[in-house]
Amino acid sequence: MKYKTYNCNSFNVHTIKTDKFKTSHVEVIFRDIANKDEMGAYSFLADMLSQSSKTYPRKKDLITRFEELYKIIVYATTLRVGNVLDFHVSLDFINQDYINDKNYVEEVIKTLFDIIENPNVTNDEFDLKTFNIVKERLKREINSLKENPMKQSIKEAFKAMNADTPTSYELLGNLESLEKITPSSLYKTYKNLRKNFKVDIFLIGNLEMDDTVSLIKKYFKNRYIIENKLDLMVDNKEIKRLVVKSMASDNVQANLVMIFNLKKLTEIEKNITFNVFNYLYGSGGLTSKLYQSIREKNSLCYAISSMYLKYDKLLLVHISLEQANVKKATSLVKKELKNMQVGNFTEEELKDAINNMIVSLDMAQDNNVSIINNYVFHVFDNLPMPEERVEMFKNIKKEDVINVAKKVKLNTVFTLEGRNK
Repeated sequence: MKYKTYNCNSFNVHTIKTDKFKTSHVEVIFRDIANKDEMGAYSFLADMLSQSSKTYPRKKDLITRFEELYKIIVYATTLRVGNVLDFHVSLDFINQDYINDKNYVEEVIKTLFDIIENPNVTNDEFDLKTFNIVKERLKREINSLKENPMKQSIKEAFKAMNADTPTSYELLGNLESLEKITPSSLYKTYKNLRKNFKVDIFLIGNLEMDDTVSLIKKYFKNRYIIENKLDLMVDNKEIKRLVVKSMASDNVQANLVMIFNLKKLTEIEKNITFNVFNYLYGSGGLTSKLYQSIREKNSLCYAISSMYLKYDKLLLVHISLEQANVKKATSLVKKELKNMQVGNFTEEELKDAINNMIVSLDMAQDNNVSIINNYVFHVFDNLPMPEERVEMFKNIKKEDVINVAKKVKLNTVFTLEGRNK
């Protein structure tokens, strides 16, 4: 693979040339500091841009165009990465080698940027019919969160911890904020995206990269140079007093969420060591300490997992269980953390965790989107490339994991209560 960056004044294009895949993938990434009141509007906008453009005003027009270009795929999504809102417009298309049309790549690039540059807008308002279709779909999606106890419990746990931290921001917004969005306000959101968000473009495939970047410059008219440095890390501060809250629900099972602060992790701890700790503690499936203690030995839960929220400086443990088992399960989660802090895990378990980290990195090289993601975080956060991380994982010692375990401090215990008590 050959990596190269092209400076195009108001944006950069990052290319990864490889003949490993039959398809090419593009990510146009707009980025700005996440704003709680605007999250839902950008999710709405992503859905709108995925439905139509001025050139292709109906969804079926867009689908027909995609079919003409050998079933390309273009879609927009949003995600929060710590403090930052990422707005992605993604493209998948077949490599030129397999298409007998010398203008194929140009037509693909032209279509991608037509969707970005020419939204389906008249008199500064998005098309009302498409707007209403998207609005109803988003309304159903927001309502459906209540039917997912795991997602609901995690959302409410973050609010219990701190309702004002970016960690608690709702990507889709809520029904109240959704009702305030209008076709004209959504167009203002679009203009803000184009004016105030930094832009980087990542491209992977077996393409003539100089020519492809020239096409991008031809069809992408990005007029604003944004110099803002975006800090990804959320400053979720330690609290002096443990937050313990619960909420009634109609669910049969209870959902327990425990949130931990991570105190001043070094770069290698943030990128490498904590992943090893988390695998041993709760993310390693059947072999993890939490699974073995709470499910296997004590039969207290239906499901259990831990999530490392790197850019939020948090560790989250989620458990689905009977309401009557919440207190004991909470105690065991704390006990297993103390066991990690005093080194109650074997060298064999450590080796297994490290090997799994390395295998995951190796497997990621078989997917073009995963490869792009590695470069994205290398560019945005100086994350070491996979081959560097493999060597760093190999050098992790037991005392390194013990030291990082000591930086984990319980912050919040939240229970979405179940009916079975």
